[in-house]
Amino acid sequence: MSVALYRGQQLGPTDLDIYLANSSGRPTDAAEIHYALYDFTTGQEVLLGVPRREPGHPSVGHYYASVVIPLDARLGDYRIRWTFRETIGGPVQQVVQEFTVVDKVIDNTSDLTVCQRAMVHSLRILLRDNSPDRNYHFRPPTHENTITQYNRVFGFIWEDDELVEYLNRALDMISAAPPRTVIMSCEQLYQQFPEWRTLALNGAMMHALMALTLNWIADEFDYSIGGVSLAIEKSSKYESAYGNLRDSFESQLEKAKQTIKIVKGLQQPRFGTGIRSAFGPYVGRGAMSPRKFVSF
Repeated sequence: MSVALYRGQQLGPTDLDIYLANSSGRPTDAAEIHYALYDFTTGQEVLLGVPRREPGHPSVGHYYASVVIPLDARLGDYRIRWTFRETIGGPVQQVVQEFTVVDKVIDNTSDLTVCQRAMVHSLRILLRDNSPDRNYHFRPPTHENTITQYNRVFGFIWEDDELVEYLNRALDMISAAPPRTVIMSCEQLYQQFPEWRTLALNGAMMHALMALTLNWIADEFDYSIGGVSLAIEKSSKYESAYGNLRDSFESQLEKAKQTIKIVKGLQQPRFGTGIRSAFGPYVGRGAMSPRKFVSF
């Protein structure tokens, strides 16, 4: 069975490797060894790069292909051909291994519900955090292993768990605002108040921007050396965006709560006796009686 590798993956000792042993079964190094990579996606071998690549050599008798799968590699089948000699001047031997290049793997092991994934996706779009490669141009690169190979260079600002936490806090704010409307989960929001999704997203964005503001407060600095000064300060800009979003959220929340119907009535005793029960609980015998009421 061929090995599945993804675009941009840095191959290590356990990916495309080979073990050499002598007749006694003990690991032994080859007198000469190299490898070549071939594109086999069309059914024909096409050499990729140089024909003699130097392998990694972590231990005696163990060799591996130390390469990075190109980000623009064609998806499909490939081959690696090992060529080696056991002894100097000995016969040339070859071993062929097959592997497959697949699209980048996204971690789907998250325990988010379908509703939460939909809300997190919408929240990333609103926060411009849905496509870091396209939207971020002045951020330091993030290694692919830290962002589950979702993109090439940049990582997300917020993780899924953080965005879910911000959504939960927004739902608490909506529930607690008078009149009280309890919304315990994302699913309940979708079922009972689907038109409030934008309100919940705005509330979550408030918490996301506030968290980012706190980060930048810790990272800000200002110094001057030899007449050259450098200042990095972003918290006030995020705080300004937070304030604008808060005003919008509060306005939307007020309008949303006005749609909740409240019914108020006169509280009366649960049980009454005769015709007097129709007069209400505050009608005394001296002020109004059944006799006076029916003009007897």
